[in-house]
This record gives sequence, C-alpha cells and structure tokens, in this order.
Amino acid sequence: MTQDEPADLTGTADERAARLVQLETAGRTLPAEWLRRQLASALADWAADETQLDIVIESRVDY
Repeated sequence: MTQDEPADLTGTADERAARLVQLETAGRTLPAEWLRRQLASALADWAADETQLDIVIESRVDY
C-alpha cells in the first residue's frame, strides 16, 4: 500500500460497498493494484462463505 492508496476495504459486503461509494464520491482516483487487491479479498471472502454454506447444507442432508 502506498500513501496515495486508501486503506483496504473491510467489514461486511454492504460496508465495503458503502466505503467504495464514499471514495468515488470524494473524487479519489483508485489505483488499479488497489482495486485488484479489493477484488481478490472480496472473492476470497465469497469463496469462504460458499464453503461454509456447502458444509451446512451437507450436514442437513446427512440427517
């Protein structure tokens, strides 16, 4: 992260989306590397959530 980059987005999907809107509204130019890092983070979180949902579904099927 450089001084020109905002801090990485954290929190729920809604909180991240709201922060992204704030940054865009403030006229921040968001570097491509920063955006790629945010996308990678969101996709990793999404994958983890999907895994958890799969585990819950499988545990219900077993009973």
